[in-house]
Amino acid sequence: NVDMQTLLRPHLESTLDRVRSHPVILAVQDSTTLTYTAHPPDGAGPINNSQNSAVGLMVHDTMAFTPDGTPLGLLDVQCWGRDPEEAGKKSLRHQLPIDEKESIKWLVSYRAVAEAQKLCPDTMLVSVGDREADVYELFHEGTQDPRGPRLLIRAERTRNRKVEQEGLWPRLNANPVAGLLNVAVVRRGSRPARTAKLEVRFASVVLSPPAKSDLPPMSVWAVYAREIEYSDKVKEPIDWMLLTTVTTETFEDACQRLEWY
Repeated sequence: NVDMQTLLRPHLESTLDRVRSHPVILAVQDSTTLTYTAHPPDGAGPINNSQNSAVGLMVHDTMAFTPDGTPLGLLDVQCWGRDPEEAGKKSLRHQLPIDEKESIKWLVSYRAVAEAQKLCPDTMLVSVGDREADVYELFHEGTQDPRGPRLLIRAERTRNRKVEQEGLWPRLNANPVAGLLNVAVVRRGSRPARTAKLEVRFASVVLSPPAKSDLPPMSVWAVYAREIEYSDKVKEPIDWMLLTTVTTETFEDACQRLEWY
C-alpha cells in the first residue's frame, strides 16, 4: 500500500518551503542507474546500451539548488525498469511520439517544476539539463507559459540545431566576442584542475523545428563559451552552447548563465 511518491511527499513539501526563501532556484535534472544484476527485483530491466547482462532500475531526479550550489532537496523523482523486449530498438525511436519515448522524462520533470513554480510565485525556477535534455519538445513546452519555469539547456552538437535555416554554431561564431571569462575546472579522474579562459558570445536566436516536426519556431537566447589558450595537456577544451529562456541581454547576463550551468 506504499509507493515512492507517498514516501517522497513530505520531503518534496519541505523542499518547497526552502525554495520559497530564494529569488532564483536551479532545478537540475539528470538520470542515473541502480544496478541490481546479482539480485534483480521485480520490474528490473537492462540499464545500458551495450550487449551485457547488467540489469536494474532507471532513476531521473530533479534537485533544487541555489545559484551558489547549495542543495535544497528534491522536486521530482521518476523510477522505472526498461522493458527487455525493447532492447535493440533504438533505431526506431525517431518514428515514435515523445510520449512513447524515454525522453519524456525531461518533460515530466519540467512539469513537476512548473507545479512548484505555481506554489513559489516569488521565486524564479530554472530547469537545467545537460546535452541529453536538448529536446525540441522541451523548449516548446518551456515557452508556452510566461509565468512558468525558465530553461537552461546545453545544446547537443549532433542535433544540428538550426536558427533561421543556419547552423547554430556558425551563427554564434559569427558574433563578436562579448568578453572573456575565467572558469575553475575541478579535477576529475586523471584530469587535473585548471583555470579555463573562455571566449563568450551570446545572441537572441529563433530555433527552427526539426524536420518532420509540426512544432513552430521558438525564440530563445544562446550563450556560447569556447576555451582558448589552453595547453596541450587539455584533451577536451570547454565548448559549451547553452540555450535558455532567461533573458540574456548583456555580457554579465551571459556570464551568469554560464555560472549557473
